[in-house]
Amino acid sequence: MSYLKADEQDESNLKKAGVNDLKSLIFLLGYSKEQRVRYFFAFFLVFLSSLVAIISARWTGYFVEEGLLPKDWDKASLWALGIFLLETLSVITSWWGRTTLADCAAKTVLSIRQSLFDHLQLLPVSYYDRQPQGRIMTRVTHDVEAIEDFFSAVLGRLFAAVMLAGIAAAGMMISNWKLGIVSLLAMVPAIALVFMTRNKVRVVNRDMSRLSAMLNARLAEFLSGVPVIRSFGLEKWSQDRYDDSVDQYLGAHLKANRLYSWSRPLISFFCSLPFVALVWYAGNQILAGVLGVGVFTAFIRYADRFFNPMQMLAREIHLIQQALTNSERVSVFLQEATESKTLGKDGDIEDVSLHGEVEFKNVSMAYAKENWVLKDVSFKLEAGECVGLVGTTGSGKTTTVSLLSRLYNYQKGSITIDDRPLEKYKRSFLRRSIGFVSQETILFRGSLRTNLTLEEEFSEETIDRAVQLTGLSKVMKAAGINLDSLILDNGANLSTGEKQLVSLTRILLRDPALLVLDEATANVDPAYEKVIQDALKVVMKGRTCLIIAHRLHTLEICDRILVFKNGELVEQGERRVLENAGGAFQSLVQAAERSSNYLE
Repeated sequence: MSYLKADEQDESNLKKAGVNDLKSLIFLLGYSKEQRVRYFFAFFLVFLSSLVAIISARWTGYFVEEGLLPKDWDKASLWALGIFLLETLSVITSWWGRTTLADCAAKTVLSIRQSLFDHLQLLPVSYYDRQPQGRIMTRVTHDVEAIEDFFSAVLGRLFAAVMLAGIAAAGMMISNWKLGIVSLLAMVPAIALVFMTRNKVRVVNRDMSRLSAMLNARLAEFLSGVPVIRSFGLEKWSQDRYDDSVDQYLGAHLKANRLYSWSRPLISFFCSLPFVALVWYAGNQILAGVLGVGVFTAFIRYADRFFNPMQMLAREIHLIQQALTNSERVSVFLQEATESKTLGKDGDIEDVSLHGEVEFKNVSMAYAKENWVLKDVSFKLEAGECVGLVGTTGSGKTTTVSLLSRLYNYQKGSITIDDRPLEKYKRSFLRRSIGFVSQETILFRGSLRTNLTLEEEFSEETIDRAVQLTGLSKVMKAAGINLDSLILDNGANLSTGEKQLVSLTRILLRDPALLVLDEATANVDPAYEKVIQDALKVVMKGRTCLIIAHRLHTLEICDRILVFKNGELVEQGERRVLENAGGAFQSLVQAAERSSNYLE
């Protein structure tokens, strides 16, 4: 089974989510609650425009019947003036309704965009583990833009077309029900064809959307991996894989084009048949003296206002289907389980002073069913103690520290901090109380000050003190930068050592009770290693520390060592004791000494 989650457009996902066109549209329309009154007003204006247009069509019949045929120019002028005023009113109300609808649509889409970003903040880490970045980007960019087009343009045309066609059909039936039935029956082939091709259009649109997301995911992957691709000369390999994704996307487009190439012209042809049927049937009625010319003229206008919207709907059915596909994708994404569902109810303990005493009691954890990555792990950390976690890759070290922040759920056992169950703490408070320093530091485009404070309120004295304590001030002076200097995306204008010092200073400002270090000096050049080691001592002072150790000398600052193997805690104790115990740790040390002092 693939670790990556299947795309939302995968049929199994759609069936599981129980979504369809109507449900997706209704779900997204829920974001228009604040604009509901204005939407109804806009729809009323569009309805009024359609109604006035149909009245104008009937008046055209009177214009011919009572003005032109008897050559009564006064009545003809009066009817002509009335028709002009009605057409003008129809245009004004249509413009007013469409403008109002576009404004409401823009605000609705803004609400959807905000909800999408808010939802991104609430999704569990496990979701991001299994979703390609490009697929997520497609949801919040391409799919939302398509929905915006639907709400601002297609929805208005769709409603106007339905209203105009419906009122025109009613007008035809009221004026002459026989002619009305003939006209409506003549539309059956076009409607039947649209209905028969509906599912095919849906499938090709889903394929294009799914493959577009896959293409974006692959592009994002290759862009982030440019240094590796360039270093290993993998340009041809990456080009071939990207071309394969492009070919699949192109194939989906060509499949859609083949479908549209015969279905659209055929639908347009069938939409023209009612005119032929109308002229043939009405002509015979006029010749027989049963139907007046005025009614026939009105019927021509009715037919024009009925068949044109139907042709428009037939031409734009693919746009409507595409919008519904995007609505489906976004609605499924917005219904993805958040942390509250995957991790359970949030705790309510916050704003307490943590001492940092941590205890794991018989903890077992699996990312997938019965695939245990931690097995019956038990240990206790005293407040202020520094403990090293060692073991081969995949032994459970990172999973152990991830559980402390409640990034994932564990299935068995219990974890407590200061003798309180982990689940009792509010997740946001818990994460603020744990400082995490990894080998890779994430920095954002903005000033150095913003990257240190993350726009939280800190006094200048507090910031200056933290910068002095970690030694960042000396580095800043040597590099000729200050707190207001611009930091590029991901700290591109800083060295690895400088970025790590920024990370440590950022943590010191927040004064967490616990500190988790994932070999913070592993990728740092020797010139900065001493500076960062000194900064680490400052940040670690008085805090409970868990250090994921990859190198032997890192263990020198640890009071105790926990040794993991295959998800189990196999040894724990002081370093000098474990080195001579003849167990797993001694084997790791011996292997490390043979391979440049690395424990993995």
